[in-house]
Amino acid sequence: MRQPGFTASGLLIIAILVLGGIVGAAPAAAWQDASPAAGTPAVIEIQPTAAPAPTVPAATPAAPAETDVVTLVLWYQNATNQDIIELYPLATDAGFVARPQQGAAAVGTVDFPVEGIPTVVVGNTTFETYPRPDGVVERWTWLDDFEGARPATLVMQLSGVDGTYQNYFGTATFVSRDEGGAGGVVTLALRPPSPAAVNEAGAAEPAAAGAAADTPVADVAAAGAVQPDATVEPGTEILDEPAVEGEAPVTEGEAPPEPAA
Repeated sequence: MRQPGFTASGLLIIAILVLGGIVGAAPAAAWQDASPAAGTPAVIEIQPTAAPAPTVPAATPAAPAETDVVTLVLWYQNATNQDIIELYPLATDAGFVARPQQGAAAVGTVDFPVEGIPTVVVGNTTFETYPRPDGVVERWTWLDDFEGARPATLVMQLSGVDGTYQNYFGTATFVSRDEGGAGGVVTLALRPPSPAAVNEAGAAEPAAAGAAADTPVADVAAAGAVQPDATVEPGTEILDEPAVEGEAPVTEGEAPPEPAA
């Protein structure tokens, strides 16, 4: 009698089924582990991003306007040994605070005489002030319009009479910091003379020199001229009138003939 048992083909089928069950169980378990539990959804945090800073283009400085006006900026302060104002080269620190250049010598003066007009000397040029149309030379602007209060400004019109800035004209502005001779900054804004004025000034000098050279000759000619007779008074000398053609001359004591009809 045959004993029941498994054949070789049956054993092979069983082995395939067992292996299939083991391999299929692992992915299912892994999928369950990776899936979130029901009722607890995953929270995704979104990090805020900063907005990019706007790009500001670099400022390009504008080219200075062309002008023929010359600007002189100096420091002024009272002299220690005389009643006059001295001018010094100007310097500024990192904070743009003005002061006299350290160790520099005076380059000019300003004089406010008791009588006469104020004068400014810078280098080899003397500037003379002149009044405005209203006759005022010194024009002050006081703090709060209270006379004598500082800071204050003084503006005067002036023109160069010689030196480098001869015939230049413009304004001198004094910025007075405080009372007691504290000094301050003075700015001279000078416009050069027109070409016509320069030509006239150049022509005037030779003409003046020629006139001076001709003066002795003129004096000699004037000395040789015929002088009038000082013994005859104007209007007292009677001159004989010339005879008219066709008429007989009239002698003294005779009546003139009647004119013909």
